[in-house]
Amino acid sequence: MNKLHFIKDEMLIHIPVCTHAQPESILVVGGCNDIRHEIEKHACLKESTFIDADGAIDALEKLSGNRYDIAVVADDRFSDNRDFWIALTKLLDEKGVVSALSPDIYRDIESSKTNMKLLGSIYKIVMPYRYEEEREGGMVLSHMVLASRFYHPTADLNLQRADLTSGFRYYNSDIAISAFATPTFINREYLGIIKR
Repeated sequence: MNKLHFIKDEMLIHIPVCTHAQPESILVVGGCNDIRHEIEKHACLKESTFIDADGAIDALEKLSGNRYDIAVVADDRFSDNRDFWIALTKLLDEKGVVSALSPDIYRDIESSKTNMKLLGSIYKIVMPYRYEEEREGGMVLSHMVLASRFYHPTADLNLQRADLTSGFRYYNSDIAISAFATPTFINREYLGIIKR
């Protein structure tokens, strides 16, 4: 296993948790046990629900009475699956925040646009963000996406939670803000698709 995998886990969890003003519940689809460790760093999260990525839509529909503040999609197979996103969104509180693995905004433009257009049909704010990932040959940029109907990931960043929570190895408020910066050519390519 790659020794810097924690970067991905921290960015999946801490970006949405530090965006939401008062998160108490989190739903995680897919991922590894290390994600549980990241969730445990936030005393504000009183309820955590984990579902396997296999059969996720059926599992989401069985949770129909629940409402979550945060949803994390730690599996990339759902980026263009409208049924999945509708089922997930039904479980979110009206101010819920989602973070998800996404296609690469540089190398997989069409898939990335499809993903963000789908999310943009459901959420008011849809913003890609980056993290460093260790692969054979070195570090590469990879991408996630944050979607929200209420909170903005940089304007609503909870600085106290971002910088005073114990146990972060990578994440902090500077990382949180800079992760959403995109170059001009990407802004032009995704004009009207990235929703800030």
